[in-house]
Amino acid sequence: MSLKILGAVASGISAVSQIQAGRAQARAQEAQAKQAELRGKQKELQYRQQGVQILRNTRENISTVTARAAAGGLDPYSGTPDSLKMYARSTGAEESYLARENGQLAMITGDINAQQYRSAAAQSRRQGFMNAIGTVATSAFQMQAIGGPSGNVAAGTGFSAAASPSYAFNTQPASQLSLLR
Repeated sequence: MSLKILGAVASGISAVSQIQAGRAQARAQEAQAKQAELRGKQKELQYRQQGVQILRNTRENISTVTARAAAGGLDPYSGTPDSLKMYARSTGAEESYLARENGQLAMITGDINAQQYRSAAAQSRRQGFMNAIGTVATSAFQMQAIGGPSGNVAAGTGFSAAASPSYAFNTQPASQLSLLR
């Protein structure tokens, strides 16, 4: 097999490997994108649960104020007990909204991270193809530079076929091979 053919085959194998490497990296980045989305959704759910828990705690606080005021002989729906309940409601609602907003931000952040991974995946696929094209082009230019055999010079090496018997194919009978060595 000539060096040109061997070089072309090696170049082709390298090009295919580079494309496959780009695709593999892209698949890994797509998986990271899915994980980023899932993390965003998971955090969003955690913030929702936190918001629900805040509202439950607010209801408990309001119920406690009402019960203690009634147990102490106060009107639970006016004066200080009512002010305490209004404060609990406003603080609870504020914290609940804040938790909801944090959940939305977590979801948006997850989506942004996922988009960045998807963009990197697309770039990895393109880079694999570009590397493959570069390898094939470089190999083609090198094969062009090597050129074909001229006279009895073996594949552009600068050595004649007679001086390097490993490059020459002997068609002489086995009895005369010992004379060649």
